[in-house]
Amino acid sequence: MSPIFSTLTQKKAILKTALKEVDTIIIGAGSGLSTAAELRYDDANFFTATFPGYREHYGLRTINEADFYPFPTPEEQYAYWTRLISTIQNYPPGKPYLDLHRIIRDKNYFILTTNTDGQFQKAGFPPEKICTPQGDLAFFQCSKPCTDELYPNNQMIQKLLASIGPHDFAIKPEHIPRCPNCGNPLIPNIRRDNTFVEKPWIEQYQKLIELINAHKGKNILLLELGVGINTPGIIRYPFEHLTLQRNNTFLVRINLKTDNLSLLANSDKAAIIQADIGPLLEELAKEY
Repeated sequence: MSPIFSTLTQKKAILKTALKEVDTIIIGAGSGLSTAAELRYDDANFFTATFPGYREHYGLRTINEADFYPFPTPEEQYAYWTRLISTIQNYPPGKPYLDLHRIIRDKNYFILTTNTDGQFQKAGFPPEKICTPQGDLAFFQCSKPCTDELYPNNQMIQKLLASIGPHDFAIKPEHIPRCPNCGNPLIPNIRRDNTFVEKPWIEQYQKLIELINAHKGKNILLLELGVGINTPGIIRYPFEHLTLQRNNTFLVRINLKTDNLSLLANSDKAAIIQADIGPLLEELAKEY
């Protein structure tokens, strides 16, 4: 069975060694990294403080619940989206992201993340090195969609937020943002159904494939940070498969939970570090 490291010294040592001995680092980041940055999508207290009245009005307890809640009217849905996106946009870069940037900023790396909150960009990671196949809340897309174009929504969200009273649960119908091409409503560019515009992210994913192919025969570290099991086909399984296929590839999985390495249970090419990501990255960043 792949080792599980217990002390902070052991955890820091294995990660430090792995980082030093590679030519390329591929980060796989899940919601656990944003949780470490205090963006708690499954936390009731965070939701209540961020969305006052939503629990009493709709019975909602967390952002994860609200994201898939069938709001009774489009106007109510847009009020929620407006508050959510505004919260995400105004949230400062989390310390774990800043520490990670400090650790790998001078290395050859690429980031694959299911997070849609833009924390990597805020921490200084360039957009061309980031692929977010689940979308990005910083963009709207046509709801039809009539085009693959994405629309930065910062200014639109600011205007929408200014039009909503603190105790309102709906925007006015005439304030629903519209596609400049066809006039249909604009919606957040996040993967919810088959209307999701994914072409820009497929193009980014191709950069990752090209990077992996270009470094065939070189040492690659797959560093998995806070990745859960809701969508294992995006990061977890591909990372395990790549580790199996490449002799020079090593996987480090850092998670608060000791989830099994399903394909690498008896491999010396992978390590599980059970840890709170924040303190571990903070401790390591002191050396950079």
